[in-house]
Amino acid sequence: MNLQQFEAMTAKEQAEFSRLCNKLLSSTYVLREDENGRISRDYTFIERNYELFSDWLSLGGWRIYKDSQYGVIYVKNTEGYNKLSLDKLATVMLITLRIIYEEKRTQAGLTNDVSITVGELLSKMINEYSVYTKKPPQKDMKDVFRILEDHSLIRRLGDGYDDMECRLQILPSILIAVSNERCKTICDKLRTEAEEEHNEETDTAFAY
Repeated sequence: MNLQQFEAMTAKEQAEFSRLCNKLLSSTYVLREDENGRISRDYTFIERNYELFSDWLSLGGWRIYKDSQYGVIYVKNTEGYNKLSLDKLATVMLITLRIIYEEKRTQAGLTNDVSITVGELLSKMINEYSVYTKKPPQKDMKDVFRILEDHSLIRRLGDGYDDMECRLQILPSILIAVSNERCKTICDKLRTEAEEEHNEETDTAFAY
């Protein structure tokens, strides 16, 4: 345990270390670029004291990782605790954003800067990818957006998520949150469920 490094820090640095430990545990991901496209001070502080973070977090059963390609530092619990459970709508929105990110990133030459409007996201979910059958309640969508934002998977660029023209940035951490293989598996399952739900609604309509 690298206690000497911690003890050698100033009181301000120790407070920053504590804050960022808690930030990693609460939001999972810390991005290299901030909302202004500049290098994040949080990211550079963790990077500079990476071994110390690794030692301290390991005491609680956490492991820290750094993905230099995507510019993401993140943590995982080695015992599988503290996993975020998502309902169906949250899963649909997360998977849709994941697919959009991969597509737009490829089209734009592998840039990590990808954004989309709320309206475009809905259109992709319902019309193009067919993973949801109808527009969800606005409040439910806003709740999911807040969860994804709290976990550093998206960043709001517009005034509010209730505006269909509100633009949100999809962050590269989404590639780590959902692997390609898992994305395909979940997407196939959601499409099957959406098709079955649509067929049931059609059968009910014919019955009347």
